[in-house]
Amino acid sequence: MYKRLNYIIIAVLLLAITTINAQEEGIVTKIARSSKNGTVEDYFDTSLAPFYHGVASGDPLKDAVVIWTRITTNNATANVSWKMATDVNFTSIVKQGSVITNDRVDYTIKVDVRDLQPNTSYYYQFEALGKKSVIGKTRTSPTGNVSNVRFGVVSCSNYQNGYFNAYKELAKRKDIDAVIHLGDYIYEYESGGYGYKKSIGRGHLPKNEIVTLNDYRIRYSYYRLDPMLRELHQQHPFILIWDDHEFANDADKFGAENHTESKEGSWETRKGNAYKAYFEWLPVRANSIQEYRLYRSFSYGDLADLLMLDTRIEGRGETLANKGVVVKEKKKHTTEEKLKSKVERMIKTKAVETPEEIKIALEEIMPYFIETSKLTKSEKEFVLDGITSLVYSYKTVGKRRADSRFNEDKLVSLLEKSLKKGDLKKVSIENMAGRSASYKSILGKPQFDWLLNKLSSSSATWRIIGNQVMMMYYKGVPTKDAWDGFTEERAKIYKYISDNSIDNIVVLTGDIHSTYVGNTMYNDKCLAAEFVVPSVTSQNLDAVGGVAANIAEWYTKKLNKHMKEVNLTKHGYYILDVKEDRVQADWYFMKDITKPNTGQYHYKSYYVSKGVCGVKSTNSVSKKSADKNYGGYVNYKKVEENKDIKETFVVLGIYPNPMSEKGNVHYFVQKECSITVEIYNLTGVKINTLISNKKHAKGIYNIGFNVNKLAKGTYVVKMNSGDVNYTKKIRIK
Repeated sequence: MYKRLNYIIIAVLLLAITTINAQEEGIVTKIARSSKNGTVEDYFDTSLAPFYHGVASGDPLKDAVVIWTRITTNNATANVSWKMATDVNFTSIVKQGSVITNDRVDYTIKVDVRDLQPNTSYYYQFEALGKKSVIGKTRTSPTGNVSNVRFGVVSCSNYQNGYFNAYKELAKRKDIDAVIHLGDYIYEYESGGYGYKKSIGRGHLPKNEIVTLNDYRIRYSYYRLDPMLRELHQQHPFILIWDDHEFANDADKFGAENHTESKEGSWETRKGNAYKAYFEWLPVRANSIQEYRLYRSFSYGDLADLLMLDTRIEGRGETLANKGVVVKEKKKHTTEEKLKSKVERMIKTKAVETPEEIKIALEEIMPYFIETSKLTKSEKEFVLDGITSLVYSYKTVGKRRADSRFNEDKLVSLLEKSLKKGDLKKVSIENMAGRSASYKSILGKPQFDWLLNKLSSSSATWRIIGNQVMMMYYKGVPTKDAWDGFTEERAKIYKYISDNSIDNIVVLTGDIHSTYVGNTMYNDKCLAAEFVVPSVTSQNLDAVGGVAANIAEWYTKKLNKHMKEVNLTKHGYYILDVKEDRVQADWYFMKDITKPNTGQYHYKSYYVSKGVCGVKSTNSVSKKSADKNYGGYVNYKKVEENKDIKETFVVLGIYPNPMSEKGNVHYFVQKECSITVEIYNLTGVKINTLISNKKHAKGIYNIGFNVNKLAKGTYVVKMNSGDVNYTKKIRIK
């Protein structure tokens, strides 16, 4: 969603959009993930073999937790054993077992370990092929009378846009119960596409935009090899929800902005591929009601209920009526697409530097934001002159100048008077009560009913809602992707909360890549606090400079009095500290995401008190209760060096499959060797040699090859190094 919102904000500010260039593709590429700006630990660490992707845990309950790993092998199947103990040395093993995995689940292993004790730290480890994984640490949720629970909250981690320093900092913490990830765990774009910066050089695999099941699997594989993300999964359990980029940009139930059926096939097929890879690669518990249903709840005793919503895929795009559900195909955001195109054309064809040029450009885009018919001629001129003065002063001196001729209050008043109706619309629930009433849904009927039931039946002190997109209204930014695009359904929820006197609600939000703190309002009444987490790396207004951020923050705060904090340039996370008397969020920003391991700093803290709706700031950082014991940090690399590697290379994937123009072989080389890769037809005739007896050092490699001269049909890729052989059928379409 943020890509479109970025255009909208930039349109307001009239600032340039950075052009992104794709990388060149070679025949054999060694995937080196080191930076000229600093040293990064080698992503390819043979001491981790065959568990290169580390370990993970998630979905903690009072008596259960899901543990995860992935084995890298050329074998058709693998038997993987696991064990769990209350101590890091495994002298007190409480559970153990074994699992068989294969290529049908991409060699991932998930175990839902049951019959555990509440509020307890556990240690777990996997073993296969005579080798052990790193030791992971996890934790069950507390029950009964709970004094304190703490979460690290993150979202939006675009690998190409920077280093996952926020993950590294969270991994070092020993004072949280779990990590809540609010979505955009991966991004679907091609290498060199959205978010890529040549100065950072973090391209990813596969190089194409991901569409097929193999595409999604390899993208997850590449992300999960990142040592910072790998370490965070090792140290803490995750509670995850997806957003759009786990599928495609601006996805909903029926399609996506970044999906073209004529080129990329059926949306249902692509969505199914994304579903399957997500549940394979992440420590998420399978749903017993519907295979890929993700909305769910977590109980933390009498202190808090955590409700994780799916505002993206489950029901978004449906039209709901009083009697059942009417399914309606996705409509494009035509107004926003026209605005995006206009901004792009303006930037390419017009200079926007002088006050006169700024004013001319503003006249062209103003109709997308305000209804000029509501203003007199002199009022329209005042708005144009006021915004022009504001933009120009920021562009020339970097901050707003004190100007006695600039009547800020009048400008804000006129903007509020003339903003598009959608921004200020108040929905009458009573007017929708008729038989013919219908409205666009962001949740879908089953999830909508589930949410209302959970809110009213909860006996916990706090009801915490984890969701993807901003729930509080956002005046002045005409986006329909957040809850502002689903005003009727939002109003129904707000009315239900108000009518049933449900209090102590906190909303956690990601998606928008920036920090916002505010109150959700209904008929001028505060209903909940909302804490919006910035991105781990995904670009915000840092991509277009501080001038843009300064103006946008002024614009946002002036038109949205319910927002108490806005920061549009920094990346990081917050710690959500839940206690009986208050819930507090402490924001930590990264010093730099263009370099690894640059450190963090505390930015600001906000809290909401029990029984008193309305966020307030504080200078004090929250601390865990004295009775909380989270256990120690687990040694990140407590695995002996693998001296006896039998498989010199291991294939991660051959993709896309089927392929039409280009293909890729993605593989690990576990010790120095020479490799041959050839393509045969089904009669055993060699068609092509991709590489012949080519020497490889240890590392991660990709072979790109052309297939556009091959006839349509099925072929066999054969890969050989000494006694190690691998074959895989591919289809050319």
